[in-house]
Amino acid sequence: MLRKVSALVLCVALPLPAAAQSHVIAQLGNAPLVGQVASTSQLQNDLRSRRAVFEAAGTGLGLTPAEFAQFAQRIADRQVAYVTIPRHLNAMSWRSGDRVRVLHDVIVPAGTHGWEVDLVEQNEILALFIPNKCGNLSLLRRPTPALAAQMQAKVASANVTPTLPPPMPSPAPVIATPMPAPAATPAPYASLASSTGSAPATHSAHLWPLLLLPVIAFFAMHGHSGPVSLTPAAPVPVGVSAPTPPPAGCPTPKPQ
Repeated sequence: MLRKVSALVLCVALPLPAAAQSHVIAQLGNAPLVGQVASTSQLQNDLRSRRAVFEAAGTGLGLTPAEFAQFAQRIADRQVAYVTIPRHLNAMSWRSGDRVRVLHDVIVPAGTHGWEVDLVEQNEILALFIPNKCGNLSLLRRPTPALAAQMQAKVASANVTPTLPPPMPSPAPVIATPMPAPAATPAPYASLASSTGSAPATHSAHLWPLLLLPVIAFFAMHGHSGPVSLTPAAPVPVGVSAPTPPPAGCPTPKPQ
């Protein structure tokens, strides 16, 4: 029983990788829907004469009757464009005998040319292609320009690497300015001390004539006649006050 279940699972699982691969068409024209189309006028004639074939192809591609009617009217009005068909298509129709078939996820040869008719839906554009080599009606669903711009913006924002703010510049180093050295202050009273040493001699030299003033005044008041001998008084040392002169009218004691 276990072997049967395992074999059944393998049978179901093996085709899956092949179904997920795209159908690569090496050459168009081997199973044409209407055959080679040489001009826009021939495309209009083929659509009129083989409308049932084109309608079956449109149904297989998922077109509604209203969408197919719009497609047919665009071709009748020559509102088509001759373009290089994209290599990857969502689906392509083809015919085997009298039966119309559809292949999904198709890759066509590079440089395939044909006609394009765009049907604008609410959120997408149904691009319908008719290759000139086979006329196989094909479909490619595209997002509308607004929706495509939104999708591109989302993809771009998802792929953008967030940028970090630039680092803040480090503050400049503070350089300490050295304070100027204080100027040398001269010793106080240096000049005064130097001049003090000669002060006693200078004062003594100027004080001794003042000591003679009382003697001169005494002789002048008593009318002393004759020569007067003036004996210079001894200099008074520094720090000793001069002797007080005797009062007028008292004899001056003579020295022994």
